[in-house]
Amino acid sequence: MASWLNDFEFRNGKILVKATRVKIPVTGSLLKDIFSWVPFHLLEKAKSLKKSSHTKKPLSIAFTPTIPRPWYLITVCALRAQVNMTPTLVDADVIFYFEDTTQAQPPHLTPEQKRKSLNFECRDISKTKVGTVFESVFGYALNVDPKTYKGRMAVKSETNGVHDGRETQGPITKQDGLSYQRLIDNTIDGLWVEDLRCPVIDGEIEVVFIKRRALSTRFANTNANVTLHSPDDLLSHEERRKITLFAKAMGLDWGGMDILRDKHDGKIYIVDVNKTDMGPPLALSLKDKNKAITILTDQFVRLVRSKMN
Repeated sequence: MASWLNDFEFRNGKILVKATRVKIPVTGSLLKDIFSWVPFHLLEKAKSLKKSSHTKKPLSIAFTPTIPRPWYLITVCALRAQVNMTPTLVDADVIFYFEDTTQAQPPHLTPEQKRKSLNFECRDISKTKVGTVFESVFGYALNVDPKTYKGRMAVKSETNGVHDGRETQGPITKQDGLSYQRLIDNTIDGLWVEDLRCPVIDGEIEVVFIKRRALSTRFANTNANVTLHSPDDLLSHEERRKITLFAKAMGLDWGGMDILRDKHDGKIYIVDVNKTDMGPPLALSLKDKNKAITILTDQFVRLVRSKMN
């Protein structure tokens, strides 16, 4: 049995993710996602085994405190790049801080280890932190004070990966453990919402996934449709420049951002940051999964080699 199965526990019709304590209901949609992911993973694994006999000495990346599981985007890119993923920091080419938590304290590194480290400065990805950094970089606000804000708000847990957002009308009483953001109008035809999922590697975006969901499930993690796009078609040069600055301010070397464009003011809003993002999106076609992973793997290898120089 795969060791990563120990990451989960089945309780009362829900799957408990032990690392984050998130409970996922077992639904038809979840089972569909699992059956969609397994063939893709097996195909990537087969490709890596086929290439391994022809590969020179592989790059070695130490992941701490945990090695990413198969469903994470970085695992797919590491397979493509023939990277040796190890928990041992000694002699690794690069050290990658990988922990699926909202707030954490990475382990101490020596000056030499710090020089070749990734994501060690990304210590807080809570929604409020994201909104605070966003405003400092972009110059306009996402976070709101629920006690005084008069308008539609998105209320979300600060915890990463919960997907428990809801819409409400302010002003309301503030509660601990929740974030409060202005509700971005990213609706399409009054039926859908459209998110831009942007993998950001070394501050740069080279692919964008447009994710569409039904308006009634705008805060869920299940997509009706996902398509692959060039960032040149969706983001201006100035927006990309500020995204780079935002990533640096967050300490994010590798991760994913959820970006919404408000159809009224035309501005973009970074509403979520994930330093342990999963992917590629399940609803993406196999052809576009392959294309996206090829591009992201090249980015990943460039990032790793930049830390080795």
